[in-house]
Amino acid sequence: MDNKITTKLKLPQGRKPAVVVEIGNDWLKVMEGNPSAKESFVTKASFRKLVEIKEPVTVALAKIFKDLKLNTQGVIACIPRHLVTVRILEFPSTNPKDIRDMVSLQVGKQTPYSRDEIIFTYKTIGVSATGYTKVMLVIARRNLVNARVEVLQKAGIEVEKVTMSSEGLAHWFQMTYWEETAPGKAKVYDDVKLDDQAVICVDIDSNYSDFIVLRKAKLVYTRNFLVGANHLLGDDATWRDKFGEEIVHSMGLYQNEERDAKIVQLFLGGSAAHIPQLAQVLGANVGVPVVMTEPTYQIHLSKGVTLFEKDEGRFVSPCPLIGMALDAAALELDLTSSELRIKKQMEGRRKQITVTGVLVLSIIMMLSTLFFIVFYGKSSYLVGIKKSVARIEKEASEVERMRSSISLVKGRLDAKKNSINILHEISRLTPQEIYFTNINIEENKQTVLQGRAAAMSNVFEFVTTLENSPYFENVQTTYTTTKKEKDTEYAKFEIICMHEKDKENFDNKTPETPQPQNAGP
Repeated sequence: MDNKITTKLKLPQGRKPAVVVEIGNDWLKVMEGNPSAKESFVTKASFRKLVEIKEPVTVALAKIFKDLKLNTQGVIACIPRHLVTVRILEFPSTNPKDIRDMVSLQVGKQTPYSRDEIIFTYKTIGVSATGYTKVMLVIARRNLVNARVEVLQKAGIEVEKVTMSSEGLAHWFQMTYWEETAPGKAKVYDDVKLDDQAVICVDIDSNYSDFIVLRKAKLVYTRNFLVGANHLLGDDATWRDKFGEEIVHSMGLYQNEERDAKIVQLFLGGSAAHIPQLAQVLGANVGVPVVMTEPTYQIHLSKGVTLFEKDEGRFVSPCPLIGMALDAAALELDLTSSELRIKKQMEGRRKQITVTGVLVLSIIMMLSTLFFIVFYGKSSYLVGIKKSVARIEKEASEVERMRSSISLVKGRLDAKKNSINILHEISRLTPQEIYFTNINIEENKQTVLQGRAAAMSNVFEFVTTLENSPYFENVQTTYTTTKKEKDTEYAKFEIICMHEKDKENFDNKTPETPQPQNAGP
């Protein structure tokens, strides 16, 4: 039995490493796969028998994740096949909404449990030319799934998805023993087109075996029976006979549902390679070629990684975990409970709100920092201006003080223009015949004299006297008139005397030539 349907391990690149955990009846399995490199690798693995764990499973899981440095976020929980119920149903529709509604109606008829006690999921496995859709319905008890999820959560592990082991087994088989050809070409084995026919893979785990059928490289049927490596490795030959009977029975059940599909080959996986003469015994009963597989066939292991310690690999199958870890993005079945999904959605929203809050706070801090920088810059600039103004004010004050001193000295040197000196000069020059009714002195400009004289000639003589004074320039009479009061005649006058400083300004004016006027009696 050397014929094998083989392929190289080729997976879509760019995926994140995936961690898969299976809590079975007797084994705790943990595996990490990394399909993001040029070649996909199983990077870390741990298989421990539950009876040998002396501490709570939550503590053991936390320790395994810590020792292997595994990511606790986005973990896939694998439910063993014998803990779920699978039904193949056919519906007269190809509309996804109609199929969803019909599955929801049928699920209650496929199990004795109430809707509140179960979790279900399904996927399409085929569409016929007559418009019928065949689906695989997977049902699990809610308390069984929640119990495993709670164990992981108590260990600080976040569960991303819950699925059954059969789907992981199918992906493992596709990656290792299913032939791949160029697009558009049929897959051929022994002159039989595998696109139209079926291949069986039986995965032998410790206490049960998973019987799956692949057609067109797709999982289309699964059944389990409670015969595993613990039974087949014993001395009791009846277990091998029962194992063979279960396989023949499973093949018959599948053929009753798919009469047009021919089974062309049977592959034995998991711990089958450690069971002597198993392939030879089965070959005579099943009527198709039997191929013994290796779990790590065409699977790359990172340097230093070993799947099993001592001889424990004889009793346990890593195949479903390998398929899930290396092709996690392709898993379609999800048995995650509605409570966990709601919790994940709330957690996602909480993270979004947190991220939004952090972004808003960051923007506020950036704006505050920018405002502080601008304000500090302007404040610094204002402080600099104030310092410059203070320095200039000090210098200006000194200049102003010097200017005041100069003006004071200048005033002292040119004292003749002071009002009191001008008044003194007027008093000195005024004869007895003249007296004043008004004297208006504007310093540094002019002096206006208004008064009376005994005669007009006295006014003209006084003007001549003022012109000869060094205090006055351009002495002019603005008016003179003769008045008579109680038989007494006198002359009324107004004289403007320019000071020396405003001489030039006064010269530019055309003074009014006074005309003597004789007042009537």
